[in-house]
Amino acid sequence: MKRRLVRILFTLLAIYIILSIFIIKNSDKHIYVYHEPSNLSIRYGESQYSVIVKNIKVNLEKVTKEKFYITYSQVTGNQSYFGLTLIIENLEKKKINKAAFEYIYIEDTTTKQKYYPIPYFEIENFPQDQPLLYKAKFYAKFQPLPHDTHTINIYFKFAGNLFTLKNVDIR
Repeated sequence: MKRRLVRILFTLLAIYIILSIFIIKNSDKHIYVYHEPSNLSIRYGESQYSVIVKNIKVNLEKVTKEKFYITYSQVTGNQSYFGLTLIIENLEKKKINKAAFEYIYIEDTTTKQKYYPIPYFEIENFPQDQPLLYKAKFYAKFQPLPHDTHTINIYFKFAGNLFTLKNVDIR
C-alpha cells in the first residue's frame, strides 16, 4: 500500500514538473500582464481648483445647483440656489480660526457680473465626526446663476488673505 502511494505521488510530481517546463517554454509566446497602469498617478482628494496663500490652502470641493419649487399649504415659491463648498486647510497643521472669514463672491467670467451670497454661510469642522482642527469646510449659497454661465471666478477672503479660484467650470 505504501509503495503504491509513493508511486502515485512520484507520478503526480513528474507530471507537475513536465507541465511546468512545458508552460515555461511556451510562455514566451504570450504576454502576461501582472501590473496595469495605476490611477494613483491622479491626485485623489485634490481639487483641480485650489490655491495656496501663505500657509493656507483653499480647495473647491463641490458646486451645487439645486432647482426645486415648494408648494405646501400657504407657502409657495422658488427655493433654487447655487452653492459652493470649499475646504480650508492650514498647511502648518495649526488650528483654523473660523471667525477669520471676511467675504466671498463669485464673478461670471464672460459678463464680469458679480454675485454675492445670500445671508447664509456655514463653516464647520472637517471631518465632522473627528475634526482635524486644521481643516474646515466652508459652505455658501447664492441666487441661481443665469443658464448661460459656464465658468466663474471665486473670490474668497479668509484670515486677511484673498484666495482667487479662476475659471471654475460649473456646467
